[in-house]
Amino acid sequence: MRIHTKVGAIAAAGALVVAVPAMAHPGPPANHANHPSQSHKCTAHNVAYIVSGTVDSTQGTLTLTKNSNGTYSTTGSLVVDVTRTNHWAKGEKTGTQPSTFALTSTTQIRLDNGLTSIAAGDRVKLIGKQGVFAKKCNITALSPTFRMVVVHAPAKKS
Repeated sequence: MRIHTKVGAIAAAGALVVAVPAMAHPGPPANHANHPSQSHKCTAHNVAYIVSGTVDSTQGTLTLTKNSNGTYSTTGSLVVDVTRTNHWAKGEKTGTQPSTFALTSTTQIRLDNGLTSIAAGDRVKLIGKQGVFAKKCNITALSPTFRMVVVHAPAKKS
């Protein structure tokens, strides 16, 4: 039995002596820079842009086209008396009223509670994105792009 333990100890010691080369990460290719070629600080990044209010009486008629998913589309602009905004759209609330917002053919319009069109006094919520830049960049923010407009009937007076 002693022979087997000695052989086992010698085999274990022999395994430790044989060196296995370490596998290291090869690193970036020789022509690959470790940093971007230019700063990303002054590139636009999108932020949520949400505006709520009522359709102004100066709003003209919008021609709505029904989509296959039950929403509507139109091009043109929507005139809104802004009553509520998120942080990025706060300038719309304090600016001149009413505010005019551009709608594109990709903007989905959802009419709630059986509405068939957009009329003055309807409550609306515009949901979209706006490209903004870092404060140190001397570039003004891009105009907002709206992906959805939700329209509700005017609030009932009690």
